[in-house]
Amino acid sequence: MIKTKNGKTRVMSEKMTIGDIAGFCPEEAVWKMMADVSACLLEENAADFLTPDSILIDGDAFFFETGHAVVSEFLAPEQEEGAATDRQQWVWSLGAVAFYAATGHVVFGGHGGSYQRRHPSVSLPVLPKGMQNLTPVLQRCLCRNPEERIALAELRELSLSGWRQCKTQQRMRTDVAPKNQSEGAEQNGDKWPEKMI
Repeated sequence: MIKTKNGKTRVMSEKMTIGDIAGFCPEEAVWKMMADVSACLLEENAADFLTPDSILIDGDAFFFETGHAVVSEFLAPEQEEGAATDRQQWVWSLGAVAFYAATGHVVFGGHGGSYQRRHPSVSLPVLPKGMQNLTPVLQRCLCRNPEERIALAELRELSLSGWRQCKTQQRMRTDVAPKNQSEGAEQNGDKWPEKMI
């Protein structure tokens, strides 16, 4: 079963998950995923553990599916396997999944929350160039101390704002005319020695 933003359940015939596209998500998709999933979590009293395979993609919408196995790398540092989860643990897990979606790598060198638990002073992860606007939000999700993490409602609002900003940004400059590829080929042909032509 898949939990939607309005609390209803739905069934999808073909499932594509964050795990399927990890490392290939553009910034806009990561913002949208965080906004949609945090909205679902705000409406739920309880949810299973969040993992890349529990977050499903349906067009441009994201949902979480219950009943997935625990993946320890996506558990908050204070979280025990099998224990009930709370909102601040969901925030940490959602931040870890978002980092994985953007980079294809598990936080803290592939060790996740357990490494952060054993090494409390470890630096928080930084996203690559081009996604630097996401970094401060993800770092607030991934704070070791649950009291320092961003609230789920604020995460939803910041994610919606980031997603809207991505949608309105101009992707390409419109004042630059495309270069005619055949022009360059002819000019380069004149520069080759006769033996190469």
